[in-house]
Amino acid sequence: MLDSRYEDFAFTLPDVIADNASAARFGVGAWHAPRDLSNAGLLLEIDGRPVQTGSSAAILGDPARSLRAAARLALGAGMTLEPGWIVLAGAATAAVPLPKDAHVRVVGAGLGAVEVTT
Repeated sequence: MLDSRYEDFAFTLPDVIADNASAARFGVGAWHAPRDLSNAGLLLEIDGRPVQTGSSAAILGDPARSLRAAARLALGAGMTLEPGWIVLAGAATAAVPLPKDAHVRVVGAGLGAVEVTT
């Protein structure tokens, strides 16, 4: 979902990347054993209508690269990513406005679905 703590979405690309400034909410689905997610297809639906499709390859070519980068940066700051922590890797679809009280569902190929209500 796209939201922002920046008034009128006035931020730079480094701003939004550095602090997940446009991540208002996230949903967590069922756990799956680690596997290759370098090109998983994704479908974003709002109120049952498909609004975006994408691939996990849109996240640095492979979301695992994003996770490794986060671990490296954390280590550089004297921190260690801990098991069970949630790391937001990035977006695999274009941002879309979400109306109030919308039912949002994301389906990942081979992963299942996760749903939230705005």
